[in-house]
Amino acid sequence: MKNLNKKKLLNKALSYHKNGEIDAANKIYINILENDPNDFDANHLHALVLSQKKNYIKSVDYFSKAYEQGPVTCELLNNFAIAYRNLKAFSECEKLLLEALALDKKFINTYKNLANCFLSQKKDNDALEVLETAYDLDTDKISFVHKIIEILFTKINDKNSKYIKKYEKYAEELSKDNHHANKALSGLCYLHLKKFDKSLKLFKDAEVLVSNGLPNINTLRGLKNKKILMTMIKHEYEQITHIDSDADGIRNVKITQNFYDNLKKLYNKKDDIFSENEYEFISSLHKIRYNKAPQPRKNYLNKDLDINLYEKIYNKADPQIVIIDNFLNENYLEDLRKFFRCSNIFKYPYPAGYIGAFLGKGMANKAILEHSNELRETFPNIFSNYYLSQAWAFKYDSQQKGISIHADDAKVNVNFWITDDSANLNDKTGGLIIWGKKPTLDTKFSEFNSISSIPKMEEDVKNTDSIKIPYKANRAVVFNSKLYHATDDINFKDDYINRRINVTFLYK
Repeated sequence: MKNLNKKKLLNKALSYHKNGEIDAANKIYINILENDPNDFDANHLHALVLSQKKNYIKSVDYFSKAYEQGPVTCELLNNFAIAYRNLKAFSECEKLLLEALALDKKFINTYKNLANCFLSQKKDNDALEVLETAYDLDTDKISFVHKIIEILFTKINDKNSKYIKKYEKYAEELSKDNHHANKALSGLCYLHLKKFDKSLKLFKDAEVLVSNGLPNINTLRGLKNKKILMTMIKHEYEQITHIDSDADGIRNVKITQNFYDNLKKLYNKKDDIFSENEYEFISSLHKIRYNKAPQPRKNYLNKDLDINLYEKIYNKADPQIVIIDNFLNENYLEDLRKFFRCSNIFKYPYPAGYIGAFLGKGMANKAILEHSNELRETFPNIFSNYYLSQAWAFKYDSQQKGISIHADDAKVNVNFWITDDSANLNDKTGGLIIWGKKPTLDTKFSEFNSISSIPKMEEDVKNTDSIKIPYKANRAVVFNSKLYHATDDINFKDDYINRRINVTFLYK
């Protein structure tokens, strides 16, 4: 095979590879190797495909051949090391990565892979040292801060002042980044440190960034499922109409008549085909216009709860589930109902007809942050040393379905319901279904928390017993978050004030 022709084939294969068409790329690599078994690039890239397909043992043979032929590059050493790490051949993995560092101390992926190698061996301090060294190189700082915080998060329970100081140091570094997700993550770190005012300020900074960062019209136009826009429009119209009715005593929302008329016109549309002006208006709906927080208080939970009983039930249960009725202080419950009815923070619609609000996107306030902390401190034998990792609220359209089967990446899930029982037309449904099965440890997040994986998850639980927990206002279901679960059938009154609302706190 002539070198010129080989080069053209490799370029074509690389183009396929970059676009995710690895089988098409691999055919070309194999073709080259049939003509020249010692070709460095074809051996390296064929090995990479085998590694991506989790055929790590076979990939090592081809990586080794490329290594022998040379020239040895940082890319080869890192890809080779990843295959060894997946085979749990950690010494070989470390050796290759140290060779890569000797070759080029500024090749950032080497630090990431070396840290992962140490983490796979539970050598957290070694991983931390590698990541902090990379952080000091002054390149790609934010991605290293994320990894450092992830490790320190597991260590702040030790009450070791060294780790706590580092956790705050990197939280502060993250807070300086002007991306809403980083502001929110920093806010979460300060919550873990019980610095509520600092935490709240960062969450509010994140909220402003989200509210001002309206989605591009081209993004809205490019949505495959335009029905989710109708889900948002319906909720927005019902909420603004409710606020305008003064049922909850709110008089200061600045909504012009023109805005309301345009919203009503969209609400009454019979199709999901939009003009350019309508897309522009829908984009503007993502701005948060009203967000008055519940009043902070001394206690958010019902003071009469039998803490010891619920902890015993949870820890003896298999699977780990406990139902807590009369969960919240009644006055706080009423405040939460008003907050979620009126706060204009539900900006994330889903195809099944529900719409969400998230901790870093408008839902955070002092009451909710303090409530999340009171919960973990009140039930120490359930939450152990876990900390809040995410929180959200969903409102449901009674004419559509709820959340399909999934699992969450956390240790404990607290799912509580706040809509009044009078809204529920069937007291046997409307709650939660939990299966006594979890994804295996090597299952990727996307495989237990995505619409495309629903058939696989349903197949996974088809011979597994499930527990059906009916809806009840002020009921919390506390369970192992990795258990497969789904919203039960919903049959609620079809008007705004009776929309089913659930709030979720995740701890890990």
